[in-house]
Amino acid sequence: MSERSNGSFNRRRFLNTALAGAASVAAGPALGQAKKITLKFATIAAESFPYVDGARKWKELLEARTGGTVEMQIFHTAQLGNERTINEGVLAGSIQMGVGAGAWAGFVPSYNVVQLPFLIRDLKHMYQLADGELGERIAREAETKGFKVLGYYSTGDQHFQTRTKPIRSLADFKGLKMRVIENKAVIDGFRALGAVPTPIPYPQIYTALQQGTVDGTANDMLSVTSLKFYEVAKFFTLSTYLVEPRPLIMSKAFFDSQPADLQRVLVETARESAVYERKVFEDKLASGEAEAKKNGMTFLTLSDRPKWIDAMRPVWDEFGKTVPGAAELIRAIQRLG
Repeated sequence: MSERSNGSFNRRRFLNTALAGAASVAAGPALGQAKKITLKFATIAAESFPYVDGARKWKELLEARTGGTVEMQIFHTAQLGNERTINEGVLAGSIQMGVGAGAWAGFVPSYNVVQLPFLIRDLKHMYQLADGELGERIAREAETKGFKVLGYYSTGDQHFQTRTKPIRSLADFKGLKMRVIENKAVIDGFRALGAVPTPIPYPQIYTALQQGTVDGTANDMLSVTSLKFYEVAKFFTLSTYLVEPRPLIMSKAFFDSQPADLQRVLVETARESAVYERKVFEDKLASGEAEAKKNGMTFLTLSDRPKWIDAMRPVWDEFGKTVPGAAELIRAIQRLG
């Protein structure tokens, strides 16, 4: 769709304003000397992961609605660094767009709440939260930390994968050395469940499983298939222990420095790409289980899910007391649930 047919983006006004005053874009030459702004989008996820499908849709929409005056470059598979490096790059201006995941909670503490195990029930529950009160509250806190949240992608629902030991009950989980993201909520949650949480960067999970550095890991289905975890982990336990929205982030200072027309288009296209990414994720999840089974993975379910939830309640309560703003966020999640 061109800016003419869209009607919401005045290309001439944007370009004139950009040429005059948006020299803060670090990815390209000074705008006063160029007709195009270049924005870098970075993620640690593999090219086959839905984040990249969403980013490509975002690129398509953004470039069309700015008449080619904005170019979006996509870097996947940790090409520009790990999660923390990407977050820092967004704040520093060397990266303009990214996906806030586990390590992002180190910058925005309230995001820990969405990573409290067993708090968010399922994908439908998560979508309602992300597009409503919870998403707005997280976005407001993010602005105080220098980030602008433009929308929320899905990372599906997450489950347990183990090398040799099947997990069917809470008792089976106790004592297992489990790879987790570098996030306090997840680490505290796994400890409460009796496991030994071991933070390991995402690109190193396969090797950690292969070498026995950990007994298992906890990921979404598409991480299992895209990174071939079924080669080094025999069991997959369906648990939906985590269902988290993943914010599309940009530096607030960079966002605020842009013309109003571009700000509006950035938000609109980000949210449209999120709708697309969620649908892609759900479609890919449908085929992921069949692929993992075909490659030898055995699927199990929890026989005592209420016990896992009961074991987590003290962790939820403690977070409500110790993390600023967390108590109200937890109540918002439980109200909608």
